[in-house]
Amino acid sequence: MLELADVAPHPQLPVNLLLAAVHHLLLEGADDPLADSYDSVLDLRGIAVAPAAVPAEVLADRFVSFCHDHASEIIERLLTRATQTNEVGRCAVIAAALGHLRGLGHERVGLLDLGCSAGLNLFVDDYAYDYGGALVGPPDAPLTISCELRGAVPDLAMPDIAARVGLDLSPVEVTDSDATAWLLACLWPDNLARFRRLEAALAHAAARRDDLVLVAGDMVRDLAGAASLVDGALHLVILDCWSACYLPIEDRPDLFDAVADVSSRRPVSWISMESPFAARGIGVLAEGLALRHRGASVLTLTERDAGGPRSMLLGEAHSHGDWLDWRARER
Repeated sequence: MLELADVAPHPQLPVNLLLAAVHHLLLEGADDPLADSYDSVLDLRGIAVAPAAVPAEVLADRFVSFCHDHASEIIERLLTRATQTNEVGRCAVIAAALGHLRGLGHERVGLLDLGCSAGLNLFVDDYAYDYGGALVGPPDAPLTISCELRGAVPDLAMPDIAARVGLDLSPVEVTDSDATAWLLACLWPDNLARFRRLEAALAHAAARRDDLVLVAGDMVRDLAGAASLVDGALHLVILDCWSACYLPIEDRPDLFDAVADVSSRRPVSWISMESPFAARGIGVLAEGLALRHRGASVLTLTERDAGGPRSMLLGEAHSHGDWLDWRARER
């Protein structure tokens, strides 16, 4: 098993990639007793989710046997795929940041998502949100995302999003069933609510595919080109959401410079949701700023124009958007 996992090339995380490869084969229909222990697979096959309770050692044996029997198919995935997620639960946090922007007077914007994956977060205004009983969003929303508010209540009226551009090294095409199946395979199979939420978001994005522009490229080197696809009459909002953390540490300041380059030609608002370490690396979070939640993501807003950057800590949040502590305090 260690030799099999070691097939995964650097910088992929071998265990995550191996688990995703096995999950993908089961989602594709591989007939094996191991499937009985995967909530997501049972749900996809229309079987009532009541995974067979088997001893841990039996489950481990089934997993090893499955990997042995499907070794060539697993190796093919380890060599050609990369773990990738598009967690739409984070949209509950992004929506609050966009509401703040509207409160600042930006009523019509173009959104550029760096590291967009399938571009699902670009439809942030199409989803409904349940902030602990306060339900906002369109009544015909394709899904509802729940988020616990732990701080002040933010402005939840979003601006009009008139352009949606996503930039990613390997964008996931939402009309490609194999590509979307792999995206689902990268989720943990026992989190059925998250699995169903992603399914709904993928279906919605496929229905609105013509409203989405996906660009294959590097989030630093190709940022200016992607930004040029947003009409200059619109206020440009750049978004990174757990994507800057994948930049090599030494390259993270380059993202700050790339945004600065774009902002020298047009006003830019930069919304970032990253770990504190990554946020400091890209220059949007000051060293020594007091944070309340260990292990949380930080949500920042950097307003950039010819006069230079002005950054603000908007809040802290669960990495998947399960909760938000809204702060909106200048750094």
